[in-house]
Amino acid sequence: MAQRRRIETLPDASRDLISHLPVEINVRILECLPIRDAARTALLSTHWNDVWLQHGQLAFDLKFFFRLGERKGRSRLPYVKIITYILLQRVRPVKKFSLAIGSLRLHDPKLEQSDLDQWFLFLSRNGVEELSVSHGEGRYKLPLCIVSCPTIKQLTLCSMSFDFPLNAPCIFPCVTSLAFSSVYFNHNVNGIVYSIPNLEKLDLIDCEGINNFKISAPKLESLSICGTTMCSVEWRWFALHLKAIKVLCIDGDFLYYLKDVEVASFPTAINLQVIKLYSLEFAIEKELEVVLQLLQKSPNLCELEITGAYSDDDIEDEQMEDDDIEAERIEAARLKAARIEAASRLLKDPESCIISQDLKMLKTIEIGMFCGSTIEMLFVKMLLSKSPILEKVVITEAFYIKDGCMVIKFLRELLCFPRASPKAQIVIKGKDYA
Repeated sequence: MAQRRRIETLPDASRDLISHLPVEINVRILECLPIRDAARTALLSTHWNDVWLQHGQLAFDLKFFFRLGERKGRSRLPYVKIITYILLQRVRPVKKFSLAIGSLRLHDPKLEQSDLDQWFLFLSRNGVEELSVSHGEGRYKLPLCIVSCPTIKQLTLCSMSFDFPLNAPCIFPCVTSLAFSSVYFNHNVNGIVYSIPNLEKLDLIDCEGINNFKISAPKLESLSICGTTMCSVEWRWFALHLKAIKVLCIDGDFLYYLKDVEVASFPTAINLQVIKLYSLEFAIEKELEVVLQLLQKSPNLCELEITGAYSDDDIEDEQMEDDDIEAERIEAARLKAARIEAASRLLKDPESCIISQDLKMLKTIEIGMFCGSTIEMLFVKMLLSKSPILEKVVITEAFYIKDGCMVIKFLRELLCFPRASPKAQIVIKGKDYA
């Protein structure tokens, strides 16, 4: 009898259990599907059509346009109109929206600024929280309705231009994370310092006109600036934000092109705990000098991560038969020696500010693309001697080092360096292909 009762309580295999789940769960299910597949569920039943209309995470990315293109022969409706139709169908807020403009234009080159204005205006009025727009090819502008949108929390822009509103001292009022890549900031006509009151994380990659992006961000904790070779960043702009942030990510190009560096007035980065330096040229005096100043002025630094720059100087030229090549090689060697001598003085000079101050909170050091140059060795030696609570140093050999025994050589030499911390552990790893 007990066995029969258990059998009677088993569900009917033909019953649609998923459709009887709460709408909120079904919406979550659709969020895990590509838009094209999610839209097709609307054909299953009235229930699933209602679920589709409440779907609030729309990703019009490369995958969407590729899969749509596979079946596009059945419909002549332009891609722009398809996106408009999907957007205007929504009966609930579209909280997450991403658009790959470059992929869209491959299939529908007639995309106009007015189309973007219409979509973004709809989104700004319908509770969008995360917005990502990529590969705008520089021909499209971010509509001002997004700049003033009160619901956006995360904004990612790639290859678009940016105009500042004339009469709005506060922009992106609720944004906590901004990521701009290849964005051109147009001239700030009135020189207004715009407030972004809730911004915590700012990433600027290959951007132009950064000096025009004058902002006050009292909650900013993380700042990343990379690829600024085409447009130097003014020292005052950088120093202003350096005072408050906890995490800093910059590259060697940024350090090299940083304009009007005022060494004497280098601000104390009292909150800075993590520094990440990419593509750093140790042998370039200006880059090394800014790094040393940065270390000195970061009394609470806990983590330091450095990736060295790939350099042809570190690779031996096996073809020396041509006299011109040989002459160029000699001249390059002379210039390299001069750079090394200038940079070495910064580390050997007893008057150097970094020599006179311990890095009292530094616990972890990671150095990638390490080739064991004189400058790099002096730099590591300095860090070991000035870090009293250092716990671990991880060094990864550069991929272009030909000598297979270099790891052992590095380790032996580094182990001979005096260490301020008795707990400091040195780890040398093999090839770094990053």
